[in-house]
Amino acid sequence: MAKYKYIIYAFSCVLIWSFVPSISRLGQKGMDHFQYLFWSNILSVLAVFFVAILMGRNLKQLLFIPFPVMLKVLILGALDCFFYLLLYYGYSIENGVAVLVVQYSWPLMIIGLSFFLFKEKLSIRQMIGITLGFIAVVITFTQGNITQIAVEHPQALLLVFSGAFCFALMSVLSKHFSIDPYISTFWVFTCSTLVSAVFLLAFSSFNWPVGDSLMPTLLNGIILNGVSYIIWFKAMNSPDSPKIASILFLSPVLSMIWLILFFGDAFVPAYVVGLALVIISGLLCISAKTKTATQNTLSDDLIED
Repeated sequence: MAKYKYIIYAFSCVLIWSFVPSISRLGQKGMDHFQYLFWSNILSVLAVFFVAILMGRNLKQLLFIPFPVMLKVLILGALDCFFYLLLYYGYSIENGVAVLVVQYSWPLMIIGLSFFLFKEKLSIRQMIGITLGFIAVVITFTQGNITQIAVEHPQALLLVFSGAFCFALMSVLSKHFSIDPYISTFWVFTCSTLVSAVFLLAFSSFNWPVGDSLMPTLLNGIILNGVSYIIWFKAMNSPDSPKIASILFLSPVLSMIWLILFFGDAFVPAYVVGLALVIISGLLCISAKTKTATQNTLSDDLIED
């Protein structure tokens, strides 16, 4: 039964995150991406704070952390802010399916960053996965015609690609920072809020989420970003976390369906091919990681015996 519990957690996140493109587009009807991210971050901070309290963390643990830890979460918070800021901008002006393909290049970047920053070895499957991911991005930018860039706003996709890099770097660094997940998530959203406030003051203006923007902002801040992170942490507590993580690649498929059904985004065959390649490449990277982890566990058992 415990195994099915983790699978339920993972599928819940997949369903929740599949609505990020659609909800972000609705939320930005009355606000720009700076305003939308700022209010979403504030709501995420409040949501994660209450969940952390319910899970047994006290105020002292949450509010008072060592200075070195504060520096780490400030870095993670800034990277989180850049990721969502660039992602929301992409969804506001470009074809949502094209943005999806570029957005989900972050699992491949995690493999590359782990190799360059922490000298983790690459398997043949991971190399193939990275290659397929690169091909997927090229197909998306050119709509299958590699002699030209065919998307309407290539600069938007470049920014989304940069945002995906920020998310991948945040994921790699958080893995090596070893911080309590509830406390770190609270502070990551807090620091992200501060960074987004700076961008808001510098490039936009203060605006309350009212009218058509109110409900999407509430949903995004409380559930899509805030509570979903906690659910994902629970899913990753599974002994087979890499296999559970592979379920994540159902999310962009559902997202694509919602964008085409609800917003009438153009069904470009090249985007579907690109999305399929990204999913295959991510699954290759995760399956290779699972195999390596299993081999390491067996080696440890042999040493202990």
